[in-house]
Amino acid sequence: MKRTFLLVVAVFAFGFGFQSFTRDSSVADPVGTWTYKAPTAPEGYGSGDIVIAKDKEVYTASLKFGDYEVKGTSVKYEKEILSFKVYMEGEYISVKATFTTNGLKGTASYSEGDIPFTGTKKVAKK
Repeated sequence: MKRTFLLVVAVFAFGFGFQSFTRDSSVADPVGTWTYKAPTAPEGYGSGDIVIAKDKEVYTASLKFGDYEVKGTSVKYEKEILSFKVYMEGEYISVKATFTTNGLKGTASYSEGDIPFTGTKKVAKK
């Protein structure tokens, strides 16, 4: 009896321990096109798309405003946070975002301050 009890406890302990190593199901794959809105951004930059791709283990990112596209540099995806920089209107803007199954949330930082933004993933047409 004592042996069975210890076996059951060990199985539960292993199961709970294993859960801590599994990925959070609310975290979304950042690869794709995300439509964002940034109500406090300067005129012309308050909405657009963030396009993220991955080739092997290397991520790329760009911002699109209609027909205008700015490619990101220093793109990193670490600890479920994507970060990159874009050079626009004479300065670098640092972008950081987290992606969940409910959408994205992030901040664009530049010399005038931080601009929060939110967005949703575009569904690929079949």
